[in-house]
Amino acid sequence: MTKKFYEKTPTERLNQLSLTAELRQDFAAEQNLVNAAIVENYITDFREPEGVLQRLQVDGHFYTVPMAIEEPSVIAAANNGARMLNFNGGIFTEKIQSAALTLGQLLFEDVNVTALHEFIDQYTAEIQRVADQAKPSIVKRGGGLVKVQLRELSQKLVSVDFLIDTKEAMGANIVNTILAAEKEFFHPFIQQCLGAILSNDGRNNLTKVQGRVPFAVLGGEVVAHKIAALSRFAKVDSYRAVTENKGIFNGVGAVVLATGNDWRAVEAAGHAYASQLGSYQSLSQWSIDANQQQLVGELVLPLPIGSIGGAITALPQAQRNLALLEQPSVQTLREIIAGVGLAQNLAALKAIASEGIQAGHMRMQYRALALQVGAQPHEVLPLAQRLSTQKTVDTQLASQILEEIRRHES
Repeated sequence: MTKKFYEKTPTERLNQLSLTAELRQDFAAEQNLVNAAIVENYITDFREPEGVLQRLQVDGHFYTVPMAIEEPSVIAAANNGARMLNFNGGIFTEKIQSAALTLGQLLFEDVNVTALHEFIDQYTAEIQRVADQAKPSIVKRGGGLVKVQLRELSQKLVSVDFLIDTKEAMGANIVNTILAAEKEFFHPFIQQCLGAILSNDGRNNLTKVQGRVPFAVLGGEVVAHKIAALSRFAKVDSYRAVTENKGIFNGVGAVVLATGNDWRAVEAAGHAYASQLGSYQSLSQWSIDANQQQLVGELVLPLPIGSIGGAITALPQAQRNLALLEQPSVQTLREIIAGVGLAQNLAALKAIASEGIQAGHMRMQYRALALQVGAQPHEVLPLAQRLSTQKTVDTQLASQILEEIRRHES
């Protein structure tokens, strides 16, 4: 019997594809048997460069933070932002929720809302028992279903929300398992139930961080006031806000990816939260403390992540990166990630307000250009430094300077 594509081994799949022998060999060289068990139709690994933010100070403790990202200037900017924040104690966290909860939904259409309300009120204890029996392991760890609430979204659409404490796990599987059991319990309304699914909304996983930077560290009071003005701009202009938030997620997403978490869920939650007031706004806010001669920054971010479970536990590199972070609790990991976001945001705004974003960005981009024109690893920095002194740069010039460097070495 012929095996289906997903049933084949990675090597068999490669052999079935129309590839040159060289390309097939390159793909095969990057295969990993652990990762082959994680995704369907696996053929090879795709790797991201990983670097570290070396000294991120959060509530007085210094962390070495792994960041996986392909964009050249992100890690440099994060280190710069953290350095500036460290002049005044680094990142400070503020508790804004008693517990981080994950939300799941039973979705109904054309349902009798009064009857559904009465059902929930009458069977509250039974609903709790169904949840506990569906996932007893999370109950043993002190988590589980915390609250059930009904929301009328329109004349036809109703959501019954289940708020669940998933402890150290991100909790998608936990929530979906509980919802499947609850859907069966809500059998009187099964014909009106459209489905049962986790929400990635994240507003029940909010993390708040703050930081202060002396004017002198920024290059003076003028730069500080420009940063505060840019922050105000991003509260009223979605064009500016979306770029500012993208910069925040440069840092946030790099750490989320490095720790085996779901960066798509984190970004979706963040963008939804940025729109909660009816217009899309920046997730951060910077203001002036004239008395202390300091710039004050704040970032509130929904972070639906975990420190155990799923890919986090399955991926060896994610485990190594969590060890690098000293095996943080999920709440500490949220605070570290939000702190990176604030540092990243500060570095970007400072660049815009002073030398301009392109100057620093291009210094890092020249490294990528050096590789593009064939520079060997030991030639990258010398070539990038030469390119940074030129008024205009293209691949032709980069190739020419690379040849000059090689002639000089020989």
